[in-house]
Amino acid sequence: MLTPVLIFDPIPMVQLPASLWKSAFDGASDEIYLVDQYEFIHYANNAAQTSMGLNETQLVGYQIANLKANVTPIEWTPLWADLVRVGSLRLEVERRGVDGNGYLAEWRITLVQHEIGTFALIMASSLSKRPNVETADNRKTMVANAINQVLQDTINPQTDNEIGELWLKMAEDMTGSKYGFVGEINEEGKYDALALSDPGWDACRIPGTNKTRLIMNMVFRGFWGMPVTTGESIIVNEPDQHPQSVGRPEGHPPLTAFLGVPMKHNGKVVGMFALANKEGGYDEEDVKCIELLSLSFVEALLRRRMMVREQDLHEARDASLKDPLTGLYNRRFFDEFQRNLSFERKTAVLACDVDHFKATNDTYGHAVGDMVLKEVAAIMVKCVRESDYVIRIGGEEFVILIQESSDEVAQIRAERIRQMLAGHVFRAASDEFSKTISIGIAIFPDDADSLSGCLELADMALYQAKEGGRDRVVRYVAHQVL
Repeated sequence: MLTPVLIFDPIPMVQLPASLWKSAFDGASDEIYLVDQYEFIHYANNAAQTSMGLNETQLVGYQIANLKANVTPIEWTPLWADLVRVGSLRLEVERRGVDGNGYLAEWRITLVQHEIGTFALIMASSLSKRPNVETADNRKTMVANAINQVLQDTINPQTDNEIGELWLKMAEDMTGSKYGFVGEINEEGKYDALALSDPGWDACRIPGTNKTRLIMNMVFRGFWGMPVTTGESIIVNEPDQHPQSVGRPEGHPPLTAFLGVPMKHNGKVVGMFALANKEGGYDEEDVKCIELLSLSFVEALLRRRMMVREQDLHEARDASLKDPLTGLYNRRFFDEFQRNLSFERKTAVLACDVDHFKATNDTYGHAVGDMVLKEVAAIMVKCVRESDYVIRIGGEEFVILIQESSDEVAQIRAERIRQMLAGHVFRAASDEFSKTISIGIAIFPDDADSLSGCLELADMALYQAKEGGRDRVVRYVAHQVL
C-alpha cells in the first residue's frame, strides 16, 4: 500500500484549460497523464507513450493502476480521496520499462479542473535518470510548471491586460529579466502594450499608483521592432553596439541586454514579447523557452476573447430561447445557432435520449417525469464546458453542441454523461430508481455541411445505440455506424 506524501500546502483547485497546457505537455520529457476519479486515462503525452510502448489511442481509456509498467500496486480510490483532500501528492512507484529493466519513479500529482471535469494531473519521472539541472529536454515541462504555478497562485485573469501581466511575469522569472513588455499589433500596424513591468522610468509610472502606463500606437523602429518586422526572435547582448540601435528616451534606465520574441497565430505575427537586462545576457535557451511561452499566451488571450464573445451571446438570449422546465436552450435556439455557425468551427453534435422514459411517466406520473428531466439536464450541464450548449429538443430528447471539438473529446464527454447518469439515483417518495441514456454523435462540418444535417446523422447513430441495447454511445460513420 502506497503512502502519499503532501508536497504542497493545500491549494485551491487549479483551473487548467487545455489550450494552456497541451502544447507544453506534449513534448515534455516527463511522462504526463490526465486521469479521472475512476482511474481512466484521458490524456498521455509523447513521453508516456514511449515509456509504455503504446500510442495515445491505446492509452486513453486504460486504467492507470493497470499499466503493466507499474510494479508497485496502485490503489486509486483512497489515492483520489487523499488528492481531493490536500490538492497535491508525491508517490514513489517501482516500475519496469519496455526494456524489462526496473527503476524507481516519482509521481507528482495535482488536482486540476480540466474543461471536461476534475482530473489528476500525473507527472512521472525516473529518480535514477532525472537530470540535476534544467536542460533543453525538459524545457516544456518548465514552461508547463510555470503556467501551473501561476494559475495556482492567481485568481483567473479577467482582462487582456491581466493575462498579459501574468505571462510577462512568467517570462521575466524564467529568464531572470529585470523588466519587459508584451503587446500586440493593432489595426493600424502599430504596437499596443498589454503589459509593461516597471523599468524604473518615471515616464512609465502612473502618478499616485504603483502601476505602469501602457504605451499605445508605438511605431516599430530599431532592433526592438525586428521580431515583428522579420518574424524572427532576436538576442542583443550589446545594445549600444547594435547597428540598428536608436538610443533611449531621456530618463530611460540603461539597457544591457535585450530579447525579442514574436508572437504568432496561424503563421502570422500578431505581437511580441520584449525582455531586458538579464544578468550575463540572453542565450538560445531563453529564446526557446519564451517562444514556447508565447504560444500559450496567444492561446490564453484568444480563449479569453472567445469566452467574452460567448458570454455576450449568452446574455443576448431572451426567455423565448429557453425551455421553461429545465432552463436549457430550446429548439428555436438550435435553429438560430446553426444560422450563425462558421465552417471554421468544428462542432460535435450529441443526440441524447433518456431510455424507457415513458415507463417512468406511466409508473410514477408526470410530476416525477419532470423531475427526472430536470436532473438529467443538470447532469448534462455539469459534464460540459460553459462554451458548450445543452438543448432540450422536446420530451426526453436532448442535443448537446460541443464547440472546438474533436472525435475524442466528443466521445469522452458523451461517455462521461452516460456514466454519471447511470450512477445517479432518482427518488420518488420512498422509492429509488435509476435511468440510462443513449447517445449518438456526429461532427460538423466533417459529417454534414449543416448542423441540422449533423443532427439527422447523430439521430441515426442514436437509433443504433437503442437497437444495440441502449445505455451506450455510438459515433456516426458514413455508410455504417460503429
